[in-house]
Amino acid sequence: MKSILPTKEGLLTMPIETIDIIIDYLNVRDLQNLSKSCRQLRRAARIFHFGVNSPIWKDITNDLIIAPPISNYRDGVLIDGNFYIVVLTENAPMCWILDFAQSTVRWIQVPILISMNREEYHPIRSTAGAAIKNEIYMFGGESILTGQPTNIMYRLDIRTMNLCKVIVNGNYPTPRLMHSFDSVDSGHIILFGGRCMTHGKELYDTKDIFIYSVDKNVWVKYDQSSNLPYPRSLHTSGVINGLLYIYGGQHLTFHSLNSIHDDDDMWVYDSCKNTWRKYLASPSSRLCLPKDWIPTSGIGPGRRCGAAIFIMRRKIIILGGARKYNDTEKNEDMNIFCPVKKNWERVQIDGMPRLECVAIKNRGNNVFIIGKNREAKIVMGWIMD
Repeated sequence: MKSILPTKEGLLTMPIETIDIIIDYLNVRDLQNLSKSCRQLRRAARIFHFGVNSPIWKDITNDLIIAPPISNYRDGVLIDGNFYIVVLTENAPMCWILDFAQSTVRWIQVPILISMNREEYHPIRSTAGAAIKNEIYMFGGESILTGQPTNIMYRLDIRTMNLCKVIVNGNYPTPRLMHSFDSVDSGHIILFGGRCMTHGKELYDTKDIFIYSVDKNVWVKYDQSSNLPYPRSLHTSGVINGLLYIYGGQHLTFHSLNSIHDDDDMWVYDSCKNTWRKYLASPSSRLCLPKDWIPTSGIGPGRRCGAAIFIMRRKIIILGGARKYNDTEKNEDMNIFCPVKKNWERVQIDGMPRLECVAIKNRGNNVFIIGKNREAKIVMGWIMD
C-alpha cells in the first residue's frame, strides 16, 4: 500500500471512482490489510470484493399487501422502475403493478383489454414474460382450459393495456412451460429449454434455443452440435451485458424425474457468436477441459432451482431457490461470481428467510425481492446494504 499512497488519509480524500481504480490493482491479501485500516476503507474494500458490504433483510410483507393470485412470480418484468405481472385468467385478465417510485410498496390492479375476438383469447398460467420497450411479450405456459403446454404468444402494451395475439413466422417453438424467456436487447428475445409434451402425452425437458426478432416478427432456432447445456426447466436465467446466463433448474426425462437438476455449473450464451461457455462449479485439475469449459474457484451455489440472478457492481449474484439437499441454515446467502477472477464468494444476508424468488435490482445497491418461503407464503422485502 505504501508504494501506492503514503497514508490512508490521502486515499480517503480521493473520489470513490479513483479509490475503485486503485483497489482494482490489489490482491486479496492487500484488500484484507486495507479493510483493517478504518471503517470507511473496510466498507470500500468489501464492496469492491463482494459487490456489497454487510447486507441485511428488511421485510415489508403484511396483511394489507394483497399479492397476485399466481404461483410463478419469476414471470414478472421490470419496465422503467415498475414491476409488472400479467395474470391471464379466463374471465378477468389483470395486470398487477408495483410502482417503486412510491414510498410505500402497494400492488395496483389494472384490467387488461382483449384486442382480439373473444374466441381467439386463450387463458394460460405459468407463462414467461420479457419486456421490449413499453411492451410485454409472453410465450407458452399451461392452458387453463386443457391443462397442457401451449405455444401461444401474446403482446401487452402497458400504455393502453391492450392484449393481442402475436402471429409469428419462422421455425416456431413447440408448446412448453417452465422455460426461460429473456430480452437480450431492444429487438430480440431468447427462449431456452422448458418442459414439452410428446404426442404420447409424456412430458420431457428440452435444451432448445430460439431467438425472436421483434422487427422481423420471426422465430429462428439456433442449432449447435456440441457444448450445449443439459435439458432443463424452471431454471434461472438473465441477460447481463448482452450475454444470457443459465443456471440450475429441474430435469425431467422419459425415465425419471429429478426435482432439482444435477448440473451445478453456470452456462453463458453469446447470441452474436452463437456459442456457449460453461463455468465449472467444481473442476478437477486432472481433467483436460474443452476450451469453452472454464474452471472456477471458491464454493458455488450448489444444485438448486427457482433461484434469482442479477448483477451488482460487475459481480453476478445467484440468490434463493430450492436446494438439492436440505440444510439447517436459516438465513439466505448471496452467491457472488466475479467473471474477471472466475471466483465464487458467499456473503450472508442477515435476517433473510430462504425463498424461491425473483430479485429486482433497484435503488443503488438495494435489491427488491418477491418470492415464496418454505410454507408457500408470499414474501416481499429489500436487501439493504
